[in-house]
Amino acid sequence: ARLGVDTRLWAKVLFTALYALIWALGAAGNALSVHVVLKARAGRAGRLRYHVLSLALSGLLLLVVGVPVELYSFVWFHYPWVFGDLGCRGYYFVRELCAYATVLSVTGLSAERCLAVCQPLRARSLLTPRRTQRLVALLWAASLGLALPMALIMGQKHELETAGGEPEPASRVCTVLVSRTALQVFIQVNVLVSFVLPLALTAFLNGVMVSHLLALCSQVPSTSALGSSTPSRLQLLSEEGLLSFIVWKKTFIQGGQVSLVRHKDVRGIRSLQRSVQVLRAIVAMYVICWLPYHARRLMYCYIPDDAWTDPLYNFYHYFYMVTNTLFYVSSAVTPLLYNVMSSSFRKLFLEALSSLCGEHHPHGAVTP
Repeated sequence: ARLGVDTRLWAKVLFTALYALIWALGAAGNALSVHVVLKARAGRAGRLRYHVLSLALSGLLLLVVGVPVELYSFVWFHYPWVFGDLGCRGYYFVRELCAYATVLSVTGLSAERCLAVCQPLRARSLLTPRRTQRLVALLWAASLGLALPMALIMGQKHELETAGGEPEPASRVCTVLVSRTALQVFIQVNVLVSFVLPLALTAFLNGVMVSHLLALCSQVPSTSALGSSTPSRLQLLSEEGLLSFIVWKKTFIQGGQVSLVRHKDVRGIRSLQRSVQVLRAIVAMYVICWLPYHARRLMYCYIPDDAWTDPLYNFYHYFYMVTNTLFYVSSAVTPLLYNVMSSSFRKLFLEALSSLCGEHHPHGAVTP
């Protein structure tokens, strides 16, 4: 750590404004998302609510804990570190915990959606709300275990000593306590487990879903040829529609009378195609927001100590703030993605806002 680092005033003001905006929008959006999901329990509680709740809680925790510490200790006052050794370890632990919980929740949601698209009959029996609840709990338990090493390798230490050999209080920093070799191994494993593998798996599952949906759509004849009982594409892209299509396909092949189980509420149909779009947008958002963050971490641990020139360190200092800003942006925009791409979630979101203003409306199910 270099105690001579300083941030120019214009950068402090700029990043303070950005952090304040991210914190306000993200904390409010995620808190309201939690409120919406909890209130939706009185209605038709779907499996999606557990994943939305997981993402909202991880985003809210990251913003509430991370942004104030980051703003104070890494933008305005670099030293001395004022939150103590426990605060140092806790800050990095919470940041890792939320990162793991977020990316694993997205992966778990993608796996459920993929099963619902490719094996709808099996998904109907396997994917119960209770099992989804257990899955989310397991993902958080795994996140706790994966984040724990960060609390062990980080800590508070003094970079300078007084003339009498005592630690200089003004030189307290929150930094890495292990060797560079150990840090390199940890960062590599962390980037692989918390970024590359989960998002690669999520992208693969989304590709499988898209291919399967396109294949199903290509098998649907025109309604003019087979009558009004043929499933529409909108119905086909819902879970109920996929089940109906299987019934329709079997009876049609057997030459019997075509029958179709239709969804009871046409307005309530939320297609799996929309779910795929939401997931693809989330994956793209996390790649954009997290790739610079992980690239910066790899840069820090792989550049030798003797290669850190003043211009390079100055670049890294501002690059650090940019990448961490993007990292926090990912937690702030997730509720916006659900509002933009899910009309049912947007309706519940607006109802929650109205409820907070004194207007009470019934809540429905949270569906993508």
